[in-house]
Amino acid sequence: MYQLLSHTMSTTDPAWPGEPTLKVEAHSLIERGDNADTYVLHLYNHFGTHIDAPKHFNPLGKRISEFPISTFVFNKPLLLDIPKNMGEILAKEELIQYRDKIREADLLLIRSGTYQWKQQKPLEFASRGPALHSEAARYLMEEFPSLRAIGVDWLSIASPSFMPDGIYTHQYLLGRFHDHHLFIIEDLNLKDLDAKRLLRVFAFPLLVEGIDSAPATVVAEVTT
Repeated sequence: MYQLLSHTMSTTDPAWPGEPTLKVEAHSLIERGDNADTYVLHLYNHFGTHIDAPKHFNPLGKRISEFPISTFVFNKPLLLDIPKNMGEILAKEELIQYRDKIREADLLLIRSGTYQWKQQKPLEFASRGPALHSEAARYLMEEFPSLRAIGVDWLSIASPSFMPDGIYTHQYLLGRFHDHHLFIIEDLNLKDLDAKRLLRVFAFPLLVEGIDSAPATVVAEVTT
């Protein structure tokens, strides 16, 4: 059984403050007398559910299209519930209690519960989201060699409320200061995901040559 973890994109969805949102332009329409329906998407590559690859904050890092597709299959995902309000930090100390579980995982998913703000209070969701503290990011990088990615249910692993710490968080996770990296999967829909039924996660990016990161379709395989 499979469960979609990506949000369906909408032109009304919020974006990081100052960044472009989705625009959809009809190119041809049957109702206008054309032979087919086609559309042009004006899509920012960090909009909606997406994967940050190393090149995003690491000048020596790889771009999203430079990884083999098997890289985006995770066989040991772990979902942690760590409730957060808007504008709160996720600290290193909150992860330490889960270290034995994280040590076995190749993908760490964190459900804060703030996903509900995306529709209810979109401006606050974009401007006052939670944030993973840079020391927590460093902890994940240095203590868990099997970990390959982290995913969160808020807009960005950083927050406009906690800059420039969010820059360091991205730099740590994307390998700026290490010889390895973690992919960052942002703006996930983890609402109904059952941690006990989670088997695998597939996070397949839109493959566009030359760009750092990309929107992604993320799907969980779960037990019936």
